[in-house]
Amino acid sequence: MNCKQAELAMMEHMEKTIQPPRAKDLALHVLECENCREYYIGFDMALEVLDDEELSVAPVDFTQCVMAKVREMPVHSKPIPLSLRLLWGFGAIFLGIGLLFAFNPEWLTVVTAQSPILYTILSAMYAARQVVSDSLTNLVATYQGTEIALLNAAIVFVAVVGILLMVLQRSEKSTKA
Repeated sequence: MNCKQAELAMMEHMEKTIQPPRAKDLALHVLECENCREYYIGFDMALEVLDDEELSVAPVDFTQCVMAKVREMPVHSKPIPLSLRLLWGFGAIFLGIGLLFAFNPEWLTVVTAQSPILYTILSAMYAARQVVSDSLTNLVATYQGTEIALLNAAIVFVAVVGILLMVLQRSEKSTKA
């Protein structure tokens, strides 16, 4: 019996479905193999704990105690405003579309050719990205193998998250006032 077979036999032993000849082979293997012997001892100790009736039966009032603790937990009573949920949703969509275009630039060409408004918006975004990208030239130089597309995606992600966090902070201040 090899170690893999012994491990399977130990599972059968735990389930109490092991046949006597296989149990004998397992016992011989455990005597010869130190790793399997240590595994078996740990396994056997776990079985003893699981078989202990006092440890495996929950106290009579267990459910009531847990539910009492749950009731004591603080509840968030204020729901997130719809405007903020929409902002987060549109931000996620915006980020997803930005990443899609960052990794598939040929799609960007097709889409901007169809929509002049989208072309204007994306041109402004590209200019802003270019300013940030130019200011991080030294950072890119220090990390020679870094893909520029991944750096651009990270910049866009950080910008979007920063904007969303500012909006969240302002909305919290307005709801408290």
